[in-house]
Amino acid sequence: MSTTNTAAEAGGWTPRLVLSTVTMVMIMEGTALGYGLVNTALPAITTHFKTDQGGWLLTGFILSGAVLCPLVGKLADIHGKRRMMVVCLLVSLAGAFAATVAPAFWVLVLGRLLQGAVLPTMFLTYSLMRDVYPRSILPLATAVSMTGIGVFSVGTPFLIGWLIDTWGFRGLFAFDVAWMAILTPLLLLTTPESPLRVPSRVDFAGAGLLGSGLGVVLVGVSFGSTWGWVSASTLGAFAAGALLLTGFAVRSLTFSAPLVDLRIFTRRPILLAAVTAATAYGATAVSASIAPLVALTPRALGGDYGLGMTATEYAAISAPQALTMVVMGVVVGRLLNRAGGATLMKIGLGCLLLGGLQIAFNHDTFVQVLIAALLFGAGSGLCYGSIPGLVIAGAPADKQGSIAGMVQVGYSGFSSVTPVVLFVILAQFATRTPDGLVVYSTAGFQAGGLFMAGLVLAGLLLAVTVLRTRRQDSTLAAVPDTLPEPPATTTAAS
Repeated sequence: MSTTNTAAEAGGWTPRLVLSTVTMVMIMEGTALGYGLVNTALPAITTHFKTDQGGWLLTGFILSGAVLCPLVGKLADIHGKRRMMVVCLLVSLAGAFAATVAPAFWVLVLGRLLQGAVLPTMFLTYSLMRDVYPRSILPLATAVSMTGIGVFSVGTPFLIGWLIDTWGFRGLFAFDVAWMAILTPLLLLTTPESPLRVPSRVDFAGAGLLGSGLGVVLVGVSFGSTWGWVSASTLGAFAAGALLLTGFAVRSLTFSAPLVDLRIFTRRPILLAAVTAATAYGATAVSASIAPLVALTPRALGGDYGLGMTATEYAAISAPQALTMVVMGVVVGRLLNRAGGATLMKIGLGCLLLGGLQIAFNHDTFVQVLIAALLFGAGSGLCYGSIPGLVIAGAPADKQGSIAGMVQVGYSGFSSVTPVVLFVILAQFATRTPDGLVVYSTAGFQAGGLFMAGLVLAGLLLAVTVLRTRRQDSTLAAVPDTLPEPPATTTAAS
């Protein structure tokens, strides 16, 4: 039986590839839904559970994904990318169910940790496409899969708003259960499995060191203002986390088959992809927390800010943002081979920088918040759409899954930190109403917006200086139409 890429031999779009791409987009929309539903529902959730630790609902989701990404990447290279995508969807479904029925805040956080299992599907999507899609449609297909298509992206904010206003925050998680239950069989029906298999050992100990190290550090960041930044508890958490992460780094450099081979980041195109993706995702995690808080806070509570919108009304801001992201994703697909992923990534970071400054200093009216949201949408669309091109162009075909997983652990890990840091910053400007609602002052949002802008500026400066690459190193022009012949032990795609 031939083990070459039959999709590539077809040379272009087929009905099955169209259905496959739609399914991939829906999976990405499910990933975005899993993250975005909490952003809009955050005020309602923190009020219901009477907590100011809402950042953990964002961080728990991303943190588990950061740990799972390299692990799933390894397993995908061994057992198949489509197979691991199915596993990730089922675990995320279980997490959504736990969040739906959560009787306590810690159960909700646990459910969010399990929901984070969907995050590895982000890199598995474009890595699987690279294996089974023809080169002629690969730039557009990967960019659209990462940024969505209008019918889903623009509709999602209205769906989130309707679910919250009608069923409360639990309705969001219940919908996510149904969404994952539908997507799993669709993936099996529309998308062939990758023919590539790369026998390897799986470093579960490395995963444990990475996950526990990041988790302990984040506990110190989250509770430092409560415990005291120089208290034994805070300093002990930082020291223990640093020790665990050092152990992870040592194991990565000495183990024969490390979970994350840190040496791969000596390749400049891969390092550029990791650093800029981390910057983009870290910044958008901040923006996704600030904008709903500003818009949903009643003016009577916020004082000199607050639009007092309902969750459904907030879709008037988030839907245009989503549409802008979609348009920019299509732009990336059209221009990737001409402009290069690195150039488009830098432009996207520039948009995010402007958005951070806008939300920091101009957030008093609907139009001002909308302008910030449009900048966020343009920046995230350009950045997200450029990531697959940077990774695919810089990674060998037989290591796409593992290297994509290594890159995603970087930006998922970093974006799990930024929401916690943001809420630590906001906590310095917080007051609590008698009914348990946490309200932040406009000075807090200025500090949060400047925090976001500073992150983006640092990443952008690195991209244009020490990480600068040639245009041809960030395009898909050199990606072959067919996959290399697998080893004799390879199992053919189903």
